[in-house]
Amino acid sequence: MPEKYSLKITERTEFGSRVARRLRRSGSVPAVVYGRGGGELKVSVIEKDFMDTVGFATSTGIVNLKMGRKSPVTAIIKDVQWDVLTDKPVHIDFLRVSADQIVSIPVHVHIENIPLGVSMGGVLEHALHEIIIKVRAKDIPSAINIDVEKMDIGDSMHLSEITLPQGMTLDMDPALVIASVVAPSVAKVEVEEVEEEELAEGEEAPAEGEEKEGTSESGKE
Repeated sequence: MPEKYSLKITERTEFGSRVARRLRRSGSVPAVVYGRGGGELKVSVIEKDFMDTVGFATSTGIVNLKMGRKSPVTAIIKDVQWDVLTDKPVHIDFLRVSADQIVSIPVHVHIENIPLGVSMGGVLEHALHEIIIKVRAKDIPSAINIDVEKMDIGDSMHLSEITLPQGMTLDMDPALVIASVVAPSVAKVEVEEVEEEELAEGEEAPAEGEEKEGTSESGKE
């Protein structure tokens, strides 16, 4: 089980996109706390504290949110929106939970060992880097380890083939492929097709008056 994290939060009394931008310029991140019978609470988190404590972790387990002299709120990080250019967090969703509450949450997939097919010239394609599981909040793992050592060229591993630790169940389509080992020629063709598609997209000039935006706030703030 991952360690418990602690973060200081500050309640927000002003809202809107301008306020959110001002917060980010001052080094804080707009956030919201919701769920488990409580009302929605709009807060902010110091960006440096969040990155030093949580960073880019996809699964943190329980986070203790501390606000002044109030009792800490136990929560999990449900979603983080990132700036696509700076890789900085622009909005965070915290979900209140109890330690024994069953939650559905994405967890990082860690590939273990080198497939047999790779040692024979094949190429490993890692298709799913996260899987969604149902688990007690106190038992959220930092990652799910997948052993691919026995995979040969032409083999694919589906979600239905993995065994999750006790107390965890899959919460997505079991037919999805986690990883495959393909022949080198197949992998080369796929890479060339992707490069051709990217080149074609790059040649399309934006319409007059259009400009590329680096940050998407998805209507949050």
